[in-house]
Amino acid sequence: METRAMVFLAVMVGVFGVTSAVLGFMAEAKKLKVSLLQPADIGVEGTECVYPANPAYSMAVGAILLLVVSQIIASAAGSCCGCCCQPEGSGASKKSTRQIVGVVVSVLAWIAAVIAVVYYWLGAALNAPQRRDAAFADGRNVECLYLKNGVFIRAAVLSLIATSLAIKSCILLRAPAASTAEFKPESGVAIGLPQWPAQGYGQARA
Repeated sequence: METRAMVFLAVMVGVFGVTSAVLGFMAEAKKLKVSLLQPADIGVEGTECVYPANPAYSMAVGAILLLVVSQIIASAAGSCCGCCCQPEGSGASKKSTRQIVGVVVSVLAWIAAVIAVVYYWLGAALNAPQRRDAAFADGRNVECLYLKNGVFIRAAVLSLIATSLAIKSCILLRAPAASTAEFKPESGVAIGLPQWPAQGYGQARA
């Protein structure tokens, strides 16, 4: 039962995390572009830059939500490890070591997820429908802020890294440890080779 729950949680974390990464790659392809070879997606009115509605904004917001949910599921699943029974003997030390490694991996997963969220948020902010003052305007030339290439790709790659680390931490924190406790015989039960009485020849009495 414990194994089924662990597999189900790992699959849920993987589905949410991978979907977040897919949205990140799609947002990179749909983001607002500024090119000298084709008309820019960002319009200019006076000294203001006009950012039209763009699907990359919704994709980035969705990617943030999915990534955060996947990390919360993994952390919630790992926090239940303290409810598991603790084996005695050397199994307890092995379980404790595995839990420490699992916590470290979980922290690394959250660090990667936070960095990915920052990239997603930056991309969403520069692809949201809005009006913004130009970064530079001298009467003839107007420069608008725009998202450079690769921001969403970095976020998507970090999402995959965070998801893989989250799944690893979930497995480390929930997998039961193999008990290596020595077998202790019950009191009063003799264990060993049978002891046969020595066979001797006595003298017959007259």
